[in-house]
Formats: sequence, structure tokens, C-alpha cells
Amino acid sequence: MFLSAILAAAYTFTATATGVAKGTPVEFLFAGKDTDRDYESMFLIDGSIDDFCAGLEKAGLPRGKPIDADDCRLWPVGCTLSFTPDLSVYVDGKMPDGLPPGVPVYTGGTRLTNGLCAATQAMPASVFSIYSLAQSPIVYNGIYNQGAVYGVFTAKETLKKGERVTFTVSWDATTMPTHLRLEAKPGNGVELVTTIRRAAEKGSLDVLVSFDGDLTVEEATSVANALNLIDSPHIRINGCDNFFYRSFSPLVKWRDRKERLVQPFELTISNPDRLVFIDEDWSGEGVDPKLLPREIPFSEAAKCTKTDTCFFYAAKETTISRLLQAKEKLAGSHVKNWYVFMQ
Repeated sequence: MFLSAILAAAYTFTATATGVAKGTPVEFLFAGKDTDRDYESMFLIDGSIDDFCAGLEKAGLPRGKPIDADDCRLWPVGCTLSFTPDLSVYVDGKMPDGLPPGVPVYTGGTRLTNGLCAATQAMPASVFSIYSLAQSPIVYNGIYNQGAVYGVFTAKETLKKGERVTFTVSWDATTMPTHLRLEAKPGNGVELVTTIRRAAEKGSLDVLVSFDGDLTVEEATSVANALNLIDSPHIRINGCDNFFYRSFSPLVKWRDRKERLVQPFELTISNPDRLVFIDEDWSGEGVDPKLLPREIPFSEAAKCTKTDTCFFYAAKETTISRLLQAKEKLAGSHVKNWYVFMQ
């Protein structure tokens, strides 16, 4: 077991240096002993990740929420952490231009979406990951794609492999974001955003916004555009109830099938609704496939497993309840990502 001492709002543990050389990219500041990524980890903890988290929580550190793509939760939520000695003693670097600097937060995430403990997997058994990693209990509080931040932190010095370093992690529980649940209704868009802004004056927020069934696609799009402007590490518009707010602000270029990396279902709201599936023929010359759209009955959607995304095409006066009726026809399929294009 790792050495630990439980203090008031603090937790002390001893970690072992992996011996990475000065200047080596570091993806994991701390990793579990079972990781296969020790060549990109600065330190390894002695015990299991679950035991490490249990010690933190016994010391009083609140468990936050990890990112979860299935639930459209893109921002990690948790208490702000400080390390002594400061981690800058061991790593150099800063987030690249365009990405805000992050602060470490404790999400408590230790499990993969399939329910298996990260420490039992062959990768990467992270304790503190530089990039946004669902099963890492400690991450930075921004949205950091692995490719965007790879190599931005490097080992400051070459620590001797096996060298033991004692750290104290401390926190202030008042930095835990406040959870706020709101519903966008016809005519309340300005009020909704005002409510969020005022609540944010008292501290950071974790906001779940749902959409009333009477709201039109045009109104939902307006609300989504306003939420896009305030979505940030301080005001996290996070998670999905009936629709994730970003469903109403898809990229315009996605209307062109040739501009998409993958082909989703296309569901046109009409009378009756029409569902299109797009096959890709890669047998020809060139680097792009020939696209073969075909209308299919909703009963066949579950057989089409190559995509988990559906694009709605709906008139601006279409209501959210009407979208939900159409969405229900794809229940049992693999679709979990929804985008709405206003016609």
C-alpha cells in the first residue's frame, strides 16, 4: 500500500518516479502501478486507483463527475486541487494558444463506460491525465483533446527511476461547482441566460438545460446560440436530458455529405417522416467513397450499426415534442448523437 496520512482538507501520499528523461512528453502526471504507459507517466502510485480515491474521499474530498460522451457531459466537474510540492517542479509547459490554462480537479472517475475498472485494463490506468480522460480521477478542468495537448508538458528533469517523492494534495470544497437544472421554454431564453449569469457570480456552475416540448426548433436554436457564448470552465453547460443544447448548433458544412468524416442517418420531419441511410462504396478510384443514400424503414435502423449519429431536418416551426416523437422511432438503434438542421 502507498504511504498516506489523512489531514484536514489534505491528503499525503508517496509516489515513485518512472525515470522518464528530461524533455520527454508527459501525458500522465500520476498513473496506476498497472499502467502500460509508464514511458509517458511522471510518477506511479503504490496501490490501486480505487484505494487512492477512497483515501482522498475519506479525507473529505468531494467526488465530482467525470466526462461522459454517452451523456453529452463534456466538461469535467470537481473540486480544485493544489499539490505540494507544486507539479511545476517536475514538468514544464503550458496549454497551446487557443486553449485556456487549466487547474486540476477531482472527478473521481475510475471506471470505463463498460463498467470495468481502469486499473484492470491494459491502458492507461491514469490517476492524473493531462488530456480529458473519462477514467482519470484527476484531470484539468477544461476540454482538452489528446491530440491538441500531446507534448505540451515535458519532464523538467530526469528523476532517477524508483526515486520516491511525497506529495500533499489539498483542496477547498467551496470550489465545487453548483449544479443548476433549467428548462428552456417558449419566450424564456433571455431569462434563462440571465439566471445562469447571475448564479455564476457566486461561483462556478454545472448546468443541465432541457428543452420544453412546446419550444420550436427556431427558438431552441436561438437558446443554443446564446448558451454557446457562455459555455466555459466557469459556466459548464453539461449533460443531456431530452436534447443536448449543441444539437441545435451543428456545423453548417455538415449539410454537404462530402464534408462529413462519417455519414449519419438523415431523418426528415414530414408527413410521414423519412429516414435515409447512406452506404459508402469504396471500390472506385480516389480517396473518397461514392455515397449511396437510400430510404429505409425505421424498423431497419437497428441493423445499420456503422453510425451512432442522426441528423434531423425540420422546419423552424417544428416543436421539440415532434422531434421527440420522431426520435422515439429510432429507439433500439445505436444512435446516441442528435443534430437538428433547421429548414
